[in-house]
Amino acid sequence: MTIVFINSFILFFVTIDTIGNLPFFLALTEEAKIKQRNHIAIKSVIIAFFIMVTFAYVGRYLLDAIEVSLDSLKIAGGIILMFLAIDILFEKRKIRREKRVEEALDEKNFDEIIVFPIAIPFIAGPSALTTIILLIGNYANFPEFQIPVILALVAALLVSLFLMIGASFIVKFIPKQILHATARVMAFILAALATQFIIDGIKASFNI
Repeated sequence: MTIVFINSFILFFVTIDTIGNLPFFLALTEEAKIKQRNHIAIKSVIIAFFIMVTFAYVGRYLLDAIEVSLDSLKIAGGIILMFLAIDILFEKRKIRREKRVEEALDEKNFDEIIVFPIAIPFIAGPSALTTIILLIGNYANFPEFQIPVILALVAALLVSLFLMIGASFIVKFIPKQILHATARVMAFILAALATQFIIDGIKASFNI
């Protein structure tokens, strides 16, 4: 179960892209007071958690309804996560988020930005939602292994919350080069895990 927790935590940490979200969170909450910024961070993380958990279990039934197998989802999810890793490595994801921040800043309302764009898609984005469906679905016949997956999600979200609350201090004292390097190392690990998802899906689909 420890291995399940560690692998799940790495996947959630990278797909949520906690480190990469910090500059955008600061940009969106630049005019907010510290107490208000912390309130935004807490509510955004709580909302993202419920969205992801709901999506994890409801999403599986939706797949069954449209007759899409878990093995097919593994292959598709692996490909999506691979593109995400490439996006992070070449900073394409950063450019897209900068555009979202600019749009949000045009009509800034702190209550509105809690749900969009912070909770969705910065925290609970397509990649994170795909990841939790894959992980929960992977252990559909072993509910006890779903517990460390949920705990890993909680841990990743708590790290995200901690970083958002301390974002102004973290960005001030930690060089951007270190933040970018860390994000790219995690993206490389994500690419390896995505490859494993694709391999597992192909093996299961063709009984190799």
